[in-house]
Amino acid sequence: MKWWMQPRVRRGLALSAIVLSAGGLILHRAPAIAHGSLPVGGGAAVVGTTQGGSFSGQGAHGTIAFTQTRVLAGTPQHVYAEIDFEADQASQAKERAPVSLAVVLDTSGSMSGEKIDQAKNAVLKLIANMRDDDQIAFIRYSDTHDVVQPLARLGDVRQNLNRRIQELQADGGTMIAPALAEGKRVLEEAKKDRVRRIVLASDGLDGTKAQSQAFARQAFDEGITVSSLGIGLDFDEGYMGSVATSGHGNFAFVKDGASLTGFLNQELLEASSTTISNSQVTLHVPRGMRFSDAQGADAVQNGQDVTLKVGSLFAGDSRRVVVDFEVDANADQTYTLAADVDWTLVKGDRRVSANDVRLELRGTTDTRAAQASQNGAVFANATSVFASKRQLDAAEAYAKGDNVRAQTIIDNNVRDLALAASAAPAPEAAAMQRQIVSYAATKEEFNRVGAGSDRGKAAAKSAVSKDLGNLKRGAF
Repeated sequence: MKWWMQPRVRRGLALSAIVLSAGGLILHRAPAIAHGSLPVGGGAAVVGTTQGGSFSGQGAHGTIAFTQTRVLAGTPQHVYAEIDFEADQASQAKERAPVSLAVVLDTSGSMSGEKIDQAKNAVLKLIANMRDDDQIAFIRYSDTHDVVQPLARLGDVRQNLNRRIQELQADGGTMIAPALAEGKRVLEEAKKDRVRRIVLASDGLDGTKAQSQAFARQAFDEGITVSSLGIGLDFDEGYMGSVATSGHGNFAFVKDGASLTGFLNQELLEASSTTISNSQVTLHVPRGMRFSDAQGADAVQNGQDVTLKVGSLFAGDSRRVVVDFEVDANADQTYTLAADVDWTLVKGDRRVSANDVRLELRGTTDTRAAQASQNGAVFANATSVFASKRQLDAAEAYAKGDNVRAQTIIDNNVRDLALAASAAPAPEAAAMQRQIVSYAATKEEFNRVGAGSDRGKAAAKSAVSKDLGNLKRGAF
């Protein structure tokens, strides 16, 4: 039996959670390792004008809630808000959304042989699954890049494009950023009422990570989603994962080119079933509260207002955003956070505003009142998200050969998750137990194999893929 599952240990963790909650913080710290702190949760979620609120409008709905509604006065405290944003399942149109898709494919020398043949077959299957009225662009790159197919209606170019893809050969080095920028440029030609998406695939790495991140972020700001796929074991998962994060798309790792087919089909499915775009939440932060950080959305701060850009969602899709505030509360003072939520309906290209949401925090000197106000579900989800953020650091440390640092981060994550799970409602507690088991397995794999081995590379890439998904959607 694993140590965290033993009844005696579980009771100890629960007791520790109660004791620590009086101070409002988890204080696990490891030497020389940056490690976030979160208030410990307790009790069941209560939805209302103070604990949390809901929003809805045509095409989408969601909730916003704090980890607690009473905060200790006299010293700065961190309080977290969770925003759950969901596109209505029923809003999916009978006819799928018009799609403009740019495929940016690595054809460098490392893709030669079976890998490039598999990749070409995957793209050909994607084209077969697309409709004549969809638009497609295809860019190949090595140490240079070529626009094999400018953006065009697929029905007009299908046959010729199939032939040109079959003729592709793999050679040369790898230069990702200019090809990604070209994908962004060609999609700027598409009408804004189309769902625009870039899919980047690579089996290598280069020195243009910062440029590619910037291009992906610019694309997202213009309403273009960027997803990335790493093929094989030699690509840089930190690079490719950061591109997907900046572009608010998906990231996946596959061991061979044949698996590219599933990823491309999923991208087409999500793009064609997208129902809302340019979704965002604007928070009007009261004096006494300071915005610190956000996970799951791009944050733009203007004075006391913070706009969280969530992006596009397909029918039934949900996104999770966790916002970190620092609160310097006065006793018996109330702090009201107001939120405006809006998005664009893909069908009809119309902007929708949801009802306003208001949440309240109140300063107190009573530690019991602060503890009693805590929301175990929101706290659990916030803990899960920040653990995933740190787990990415663990995977990076391991990949660089610093397994001691990686192991320390994972141990801290497991302790934080176990503490939060002990005070969480059953569904959240079960998800956190799965996350704990996953992290323990990652730790064991990191200990068992070297980072430079094939198994070690696969372990690091799999860990990054899972935790990047957990930053915007529950992945455990």
